[in-house]
Amino acid sequence: MDELIEVRDLYKSFGNHKVLKGLNIKVSKGEVIAVIGPSGCGKSTFLRSLNLLERPTSGKIFFEGTDITDESVDINKVREKMGMVFQQFNLFPNMTVRENIMLAPVKCGKMKAEEAAVKAEELLARIGLLDKAGAYPSQLSGGQKQRIAIIRALAMNPDVMLFDEPTSALDPEMVGEVLELMRELAAEGMTMIVVTHEMGFAREVASRILFVNDGGIQEDNDPKELFANPKTPRLKEFLAKVL
Repeated sequence: MDELIEVRDLYKSFGNHKVLKGLNIKVSKGEVIAVIGPSGCGKSTFLRSLNLLERPTSGKIFFEGTDITDESVDINKVREKMGMVFQQFNLFPNMTVRENIMLAPVKCGKMKAEEAAVKAEELLARIGLLDKAGAYPSQLSGGQKQRIAIIRALAMNPDVMLFDEPTSALDPEMVGEVLELMRELAAEGMTMIVVTHEMGFAREVASRILFVNDGGIQEDNDPKELFANPKTPRLKEFLAKVL
């Protein structure tokens, strides 16, 4: 498999508080990696470090063979290939759904406006929301907003998608529609790293699960093995609470 991301000895501190304590991981193309663990263990900081939304205190991150922690690298160019979906939808309230999706491809010079409009409508049709193209974010449900946030990231044709607890801000009945779209992406071979509390999704869709605790990756295994035979007492305790 082709290696897409490699993290070497990643440390991150906020003042005296050490959040990440020497993480190492390799991610290959087509993998779907679920990142689980207790609140405050460093999961989101780890994810946000991958595209330097959080700059590591030390360590290196390679994306497609380039050390993106090197000051000479244009991180905005790198981010064009890394779609990011947050807990909050981050849609621009003063723009229509179509305009939200078109913005990045046009601004980055990847597409002309006409092309981007066609792409936006294709993506909206895919998720059954073409009728919302002219609507504003305030007119949408939480589940609709999050699915639009996902296809907005897809409009850039990224090589990897990073999801930071994409369902945690949603009402329970809207979680399913967002996870269904993520399942489809996984089935199509999209490389995905997903910080999630949805254990069912992690078990069904992930090819690997990372258990992060106390600033480190304490277990890294396939779902079947990780859920059936947790190796550390902390993971056993965690799973007993969330399953």
